[in-house]
Amino acid sequence: MNTKRFTRLSLKTDKPPSVKVPDTSYKPCYSFNSPSVINVRRSERGFTLIEVMVALAILAVVAVAASRASSAYLSSVDILKTRTLAHFVAQNAAADLRIQQTWLTANRSQRVNEQGRDWQVQMSVADTLSPALKQVTIEVAPILNGEPRSVVTDITVIVSNPETASSRAAFFGLDNSDDGGSP
Repeated sequence: MNTKRFTRLSLKTDKPPSVKVPDTSYKPCYSFNSPSVINVRRSERGFTLIEVMVALAILAVVAVAASRASSAYLSSVDILKTRTLAHFVAQNAAADLRIQQTWLTANRSQRVNEQGRDWQVQMSVADTLSPALKQVTIEVAPILNGEPRSVVTDITVIVSNPETASSRAAFFGLDNSDDGGSP
């Protein structure tokens, strides 16, 4: 019967004893003043204080720039919101002139509370080529702390004289107010 011999594995290296295993224990074969040790240790030390300070300075500059950019963005969003709301207020003032058939002969200024804010509405009247029409420029400024700020929007509308418009409608047979709506 052929029996094979098995050798026990070494507990140290888990390799057969016939294989030579290099010794892994630390045995210095050079002095600490040698250049190779200094180079190895320098690369293993990490960053120097100067390198860390430069990296932090660069990070601080980037953080400040990002903060200023976001602040400018938020400021522009607030300005655009104020202009949009002011434009709505100006359009509402123009609609009121038309609905109430107001014929302005002089400039008018009023304070209104719309869109959750207080506004100063200035209406400036100018003549047109036709005496039956007036050009009205409506300027709107926000009121902050009781004081009107600078104008943020303005629109120009043309309004007609309601008396002239009703006399023209009667002239053309379009005014049916006195006979109940029949021609």
